[in-house]
Amino acid sequence: MVREISCAAAALDLRARLPHPARWRASHLPFPPMILALETSTRRASLAVYDRESDRVVDGASFTTDRAHNAAIFAPLERLVAAHREQLEGIVVGLGPGSYGGVRVGLAVANGLSVAMGLPVIGGNSLEAWETAGDSCLVVGDARRGSCFVAVVRERKLQGEPELVDDADLGAFLAPLLDGGLAVHTCDAKVVEAVAGAIVSYPEAGRLAALYRAVDLNGLAPTALEPVYLRAPYITMPKAK
Repeated sequence: MVREISCAAAALDLRARLPHPARWRASHLPFPPMILALETSTRRASLAVYDRESDRVVDGASFTTDRAHNAAIFAPLERLVAAHREQLEGIVVGLGPGSYGGVRVGLAVANGLSVAMGLPVIGGNSLEAWETAGDSCLVVGDARRGSCFVAVVRERKLQGEPELVDDADLGAFLAPLLDGGLAVHTCDAKVVEAVAGAIVSYPEAGRLAALYRAVDLNGLAPTALEPVYLRAPYITMPKAK
């Protein structure tokens, strides 16, 4: 919780450190509307400024940390906001599933920027933004507690909910899916070791933004953004003394 509060406060502080006021509406300016996207659900996080008109990423940054997204995100974020603030129309943030701390850092920053800059913010499923050669794949990741999750993505759309599979059963579970021609993408070493031919890749902020190319962000009703969890949080009770 302390990390989330500090991230939100730092995002709000960006407004004070920018050379010009950052409260505006892109629809009132003669610039192509762009989206700022944040994807922080894995150890490799990425930021992107996506031009909806040309359907391309015009600027971006990425960084890799194990447990320090909150420390690494603000330098590249400040550069992107300073360079493109007058063109931004909204913010898109990855909701996971993925790193508990990483996802919550992204949410805190996105919400803070939304308040500071007067921009709408929307959340998207990180599995649909995975970096792949095509638009369909299997995303397999370490779900901890001796299990993996398996998600089927077709044409950039998640097909149902990710399945939780015990590590010992992963090969048998994947066999019919692999026969269907889908490649396995993962960012976890455990999966690379267990699945022959697994491709190491990550969700990308630019791909996340592209999912909302045709969405009127200013027309969205405000909603509370919540992380996507694969299972209920694991809580241990203190032992009786």
